[in-house]
Amino acid sequence: MATLTVQTSTSLTSMVVNYYDRRMLERLTAQLMFKQFGVPKELPKNEGTSVIWHRWNLFSKGKLITESGAGQSRGISATKVSATLLMVGDHATITTYIDMVAINSIVEGAIDLFADSAALTIDWCIGRMLLWRKTANSARFEAAGFSGSVGGTNILSAIGTLSAAQFQAPLWGVDDLTTRNHAASALNGGNSGTSFSPNIIRSLVLKLKVKNALPFEDGYFKAIVHPDLVNALRSSSAFIDLNKYVDNMIFAKGVLPTGSITERGLVGVMEKVKFYESTEAPMCTATNGATGASAHGNGRYYFSFFFGKNSYGVTDFDGGLHTYVKTPGPNTVSVPLNQYGTVGYKAIFTSQVLNPSACLWLLTGKPLVVG
Repeated sequence: MATLTVQTSTSLTSMVVNYYDRRMLERLTAQLMFKQFGVPKELPKNEGTSVIWHRWNLFSKGKLITESGAGQSRGISATKVSATLLMVGDHATITTYIDMVAINSIVEGAIDLFADSAALTIDWCIGRMLLWRKTANSARFEAAGFSGSVGGTNILSAIGTLSAAQFQAPLWGVDDLTTRNHAASALNGGNSGTSFSPNIIRSLVLKLKVKNALPFEDGYFKAIVHPDLVNALRSSSAFIDLNKYVDNMIFAKGVLPTGSITERGLVGVMEKVKFYESTEAPMCTATNGATGASAHGNGRYYFSFFFGKNSYGVTDFDGGLHTYVKTPGPNTVSVPLNQYGTVGYKAIFTSQVLNPSACLWLLTGKPLVVG
């Protein structure tokens, strides 16, 4: 005899919540740039607000041995690198009247809007986590404080006052790639006449190689840059646009290279570096540079992140991203006429540079060609 399964309102509610969570996660993940290349780590369960990665301490070169003796054994050790979890979120009000007369689902539309907003928010926050060391979250993420929007202007403030120790990874100026003084006030980011050239990229790759930074499995280092710089890169004949890169790989190998089209944000290749564009890549202006701003050039200044494999860590979204849909019930005193409900989300995550030798930041003045 067939068994009749009855779904209770509780199970239906759970299914709806999972649907909205999945819808937001799929739309959100497709837009993230910084998060996709980090070493993933599960969110801690009932273990506080800190996340810990272990960075293996590398061995030096091997030693000569004889058949009768292998010599003294090495100790295997790892360095703990920790980061504090961050929680961001937002919500909106949906009136029952609007929800009733709307043709399309208001809740689904709101979830999609929040997914787009969350992608910008999370990319902004991870970029700043990898850029500088500021204690207060309001300063770290350019927010007014609790309930204040992060990165309201998308422009960093007072970067010229920061010392070398206040950056998470080595910081170089495009016009001075030899001086190892990474304080922002000592850098030369060039000006509108300074090109973002292949020689610059080649020098940065060399800096990573001599530190034994590992390229990714595809043989390339990665760089996340602002669209303005991508536009400047395209003016160089050495820059291979994504479509040409794919066509060349198909011609050479007869197959579509794994990940070439599916890599989110990939725009092209130059000097064994794959470039990914993000509007949330850090930038500043001379007026926000404070002390030392004149050393950065004229106009707008961009921070581009170049990195190899295992250079930084990120937390998974599993269990750390939730949507919330609230409808007024019969006992809701604050909404006596059931006039509105709410929809929103919360995301819990963090990121941290694990190996400063495997990544660096480049400060670049406003390029000659800007869209």
